Amino acid sequence: MSRRRFLGGALAAGAATAGLAGCGGSSSGAVPKGWTKVTFMSTGDSATQELFKDMVAAAQKDELDAQHIKLAWEPAPSSDWARIMQFFVNGTAADVQRIDDDRVYALATDNKIHQLDKWLLDKQDGLSKAKYTDTFWTNNTVEGYKFSLEPYLSANTLYFNTKLFDQAGIQPPTSWADAWSWDDFVSAVHKLTVRSGGRTSVYGVGFPANVIQPQRYGAGDEALSPDQTECGFTSKAAYESIDKLVDLIRKGYAPTIDVDILTLFNSGKLAMMWNDMEGIAELSDNVTWDLMPWPKAPEYAMTKNFARSFVIPKSSKDPHAAYLALRAICGPAAQAVIAKHRLGVPGLKSAATSPAFTHNAEPKHADVWTQTMELVGGKPVAVPFPRGPVAEKWQSVFTNGPLENGLLSGHLATKSYLKQAQQQVNTEIKRRNWHKGAGLDQLRKAGSLTDPDSKITAT
Repeated sequence: MSRRRFLGGALAAGAATAGLAGCGGSSSGAVPKGWTKVTFMSTGDSATQELFKDMVAAAQKDELDAQHIKLAWEPAPSSDWARIMQFFVNGTAADVQRIDDDRVYALATDNKIHQLDKWLLDKQDGLSKAKYTDTFWTNNTVEGYKFSLEPYLSANTLYFNTKLFDQAGIQPPTSWADAWSWDDFVSAVHKLTVRSGGRTSVYGVGFPANVIQPQRYGAGDEALSPDQTECGFTSKAAYESIDKLVDLIRKGYAPTIDVDILTLFNSGKLAMMWNDMEGIAELSDNVTWDLMPWPKAPEYAMTKNFARSFVIPKSSKDPHAAYLALRAICGPAAQAVIAKHRLGVPGLKSAATSPAFTHNAEPKHADVWTQTMELVGGKPVAVPFPRGPVAEKWQSVFTNGPLENGLLSGHLATKSYLKQAQQQVNTEIKRRNWHKGAGLDQLRKAGSLTDPDSKITAT
C-alpha cells in the first residue's frame, strides 16, 4: 500500500494549504522584490515531496511571510546520499538541505555546515528548549554542538497483529514504562508462534539487524568505552542479551534476516515486527494493528530511532535567513503538518501529543512512538548512540554487513560475531588514534566552531 493511499485525503488538504499560503507562500515561483530567497531540498518519493511542500507552505504562511523570506522547495535529483554529499563539495547544496544523519558529523568536521548553537540560544531568534522533546536537542550532536536540526524523527517500535494477540489471549503493554520483561516477551512469542512438524506457519516476532543496538544498550552496555579507545559490547549481560535474541531465530520463533518481515506481517504470518514509522505506508488493509514497546533486554526497554537531519551549508548566501527558515519548519504550523501526515514524531511537544498525531483508528497507541523521544525512569528510550567515524565503522560491522547477516541467518555463532566485529572496530580506533575529544580537536582545527562558547545542550 502506497503512502499516498494510506494518507487518503491528506495530500489534497496539503495542496489547499499551499494555495492559501499568501504572497510568498507557494513552494515555487518568483521571489517578491525586497525578499530573501532560501532554497529547501530533501530526498523522498513523489508523495513524500508533496508533504514537504505542504510543510514548507505552512512555515511560509505562519512565520516567513512576515519576515520577507521566501522558502522555495527544490526537487532532489537523486535519493543517493553520496550524490547529495557531492553538492557540499561543489558548493551547490540547498540553503536548507536534508542530509543523512550519519553524515552530519563529517560535514561539521570538514567545515561544510554552520554551527547553530548561537542562533538557537539567541533571545529573539532562538527556540524554547522546554517546548521540544529531549531528543530534539540531543539526538545528533557533534561533540555536544548542534550542526543540524531534526524537525521530526522516525521511531522504531513493535507493530503487532491485534487479531493474533486476541486469539492468543495476550494483552500487550501500551507504554515504555510498562514494557514486558524479557521472559514475558519470550513467553508471548512462544504462544503466538504456530509450528507443526518442525515448520513455522506463524512467527511470533520478526526484527532487522539494527535491533542489536537497543538489545545491547538494554543490557546496560554501550557501543564504545567511555574514553572511546575501545569497542564496547563486551559484557556478559550484553552477550547473553544478543544470544537470547538470536535463539528465537534458531528455534523457529522468528524468521531469518533474509525473509521480508513486512510481507509476513501483511499476510498474517507474523504476530510482531520491529519497524520504523515509514512502514505504515506499506501495511495491508487486511491487518488490524497497533503499537507496543520493545521489551527490556533485560534491564531497559530501548529502541533505535532514525533522524531526519537538516543543515545549513557554508555555501548558503544568507545563512541567518536560512536558519530562520529552518526554525520555521520547527514551528507550530509546520510541525502540525508533520503530525497530520505522520512523517515522523514532531520535535515540538505540543504537536507530538496533539490529536492530529495521536488520535487515529490505527494505531490506538501512537503515544508509543512519542515516548521514544523522552526519558523513562531518567533514561532515554532511544539509544544514545555515539557519532563520528568510529561509530560509523561500528555500525558498518555490527549491523550493516556480512557479520550480522551471518548471525541473524543462524550461520555465525554469537561469540564469533562479537569477536570479529570488536576486532574490526578496535583496528579502526587504532588506525585513527581515536579517543574521546578527537572529534572536538577536528572541529577546532577545521575552524568549524564559530561559537565555541555556545552550546545549547549544556543549558
